[in-house]
Amino acid sequence: MATASPSPPNLEFQKLSKTIFLYTPPTPAPANSTDPTTIIFCQWMGISPKSRSLNTVYNQHHTLFPHSRIVTIRSLPEYFSTASESTRRGPLKQIISAIDSDPAPEKRILVHLFSNGGTQTFTDICDIYRKGTGHVLPVKAITFDSCPGRPTATEGWAALSLGLPNGLLWYPIAATIWLALGIQAFVRNWLGIPTFLDRIFPKLNDWSLVDRNAKRLYVWSEGDKIVAARDPREHARLAREEGVSVVTLEEKDLAHMTACVKDGERYWGAVSKLWESAK
Repeated sequence: MATASPSPPNLEFQKLSKTIFLYTPPTPAPANSTDPTTIIFCQWMGISPKSRSLNTVYNQHHTLFPHSRIVTIRSLPEYFSTASESTRRGPLKQIISAIDSDPAPEKRILVHLFSNGGTQTFTDICDIYRKGTGHVLPVKAITFDSCPGRPTATEGWAALSLGLPNGLLWYPIAATIWLALGIQAFVRNWLGIPTFLDRIFPKLNDWSLVDRNAKRLYVWSEGDKIVAARDPREHARLAREEGVSVVTLEEKDLAHMTACVKDGERYWGAVSKLWESAK
């Protein structure tokens, strides 16, 4: 009888704040290492820290870059609804010390963003870093997985309905979500007022905020019902037009953020090649 393959071991992270956690390799990197000195991983909205999917991604990075520190940052569901900007950004202030604690004389930073939760976090930490240091966060390469997106009401529902409880509670919560999405659509389409995700979209190509020299990998799927392929495709085009080095990985039928598992060999090969081109 076949046995299931064991789960990869959990990397041990030190808690720096409510949303920031740091993994430090047990042994120092050798002098000739070309690994990123720090990987900044911006999680998708609402994922549990104990998620097997999250652990798999950490271990893939650790396999590719065994000498890299990993700074992982949570994206809480309330950041997309009730939380104020000050509430959201408060726990992120530790990002400067997390980056500066890198002992390497020359910092090499790789960023990995997942979905709109990741893009929101990344623009926040870039702004915090710039205001705290007077400099743009120095980044060698960025992977945009299933992002950035400017969702329609239908796509917003696909994202927000994932965690709804079964049973009678489903109905009032679903009605509340649709009411909020309807108001948002009216404000956006009839009053011309952009949503916060609409505002994040151009920020990722704002060179006073994001390192223009960072090489980029965009991953999207035509089968994604949450972040439609049109948005990351358009963002990649705009970045390329401004002289940014951009490569893309296009999927046909995969669901939101599943390429890293369902097409892992091609996906992680692309991440590795991105870093090879950037280091």
